[in-house]
Amino acid sequence: MRELIDASPYTVAFTGAGVSAESGIPTFRGDEGIWRDYPPALYGNLPGLALAFLFRPRRLAGLASGVLASLLQAQPNPCHRALAMLEGEGRLRAVITQNIDGLHQAAGSRLVLELHGNAFRLRCAGCGKRTEVERERAFGVLESLRESGTRRRLLKALREYAAPCASCGGRTRPDVVFFGEGLPPGEFNRALEEASRCRLMLVLGTSAVVYPAALIPQAALEGGAKVVVIDPSRTVLSSRAHLHIPAAAGRFFALWLGRESAPGQYSADG
Repeated sequence: MRELIDASPYTVAFTGAGVSAESGIPTFRGDEGIWRDYPPALYGNLPGLALAFLFRPRRLAGLASGVLASLLQAQPNPCHRALAMLEGEGRLRAVITQNIDGLHQAAGSRLVLELHGNAFRLRCAGCGKRTEVERERAFGVLESLRESGTRRRLLKALREYAAPCASCGGRTRPDVVFFGEGLPPGEFNRALEEASRCRLMLVLGTSAVVYPAALIPQAALEGGAKVVVIDPSRTVLSSRAHLHIPAAAGRFFALWLGRESAPGQYSADG
């Protein structure tokens, strides 16, 4: 692994929910995922969320408070820190992530392309301006959500979070991508460019089956890059990857940073 990184003139990382899960943030998919208890047909899109607000405010408040609490409690894990270190050493050009938690930036990564947005950022529907949500404000919103049992209290909490735009007074919303919405074109196009240019891509904690984000590692492969998959399970990319390391990314990098051998057996495919 170290030899691959040292030999690569252009390395990019592509991260998914498995990396966030090691920091305590629940995934959406899978047997223990959020969608098991909160069906995405209702809770994963804006029209469904509007219905939930009208008819299931207590349930919606429970979902929102649970997700926000996990995001606020999460800290960067060894995978986040290792990627930031590699960038600082000039051996990693960019992190492309499907995660919305901002943990890559918290660890010190500078060039982070967020395909699905960021839960701690708002976007104005009027002028398009993006603003950060201060953690103190987010903690206040969390307390309000925990007290929400009616539409009135839930609306108060949501207004605390999505305050009017300071520039134009327009309505704001979380700067995240819901089902049925397109990825931010600027971020996605830049991510495709980075993937096409890279000579090595580290695919970390993602099954790479969610489109259009799954096009990113495919672009790297089509551009002739070597792909290293680090994931406990084999993924759709494993058979095409140069190397599949059967380990959780945070666990692997904890050992890697400690200059120890990674768990499991390395397997070279393709």
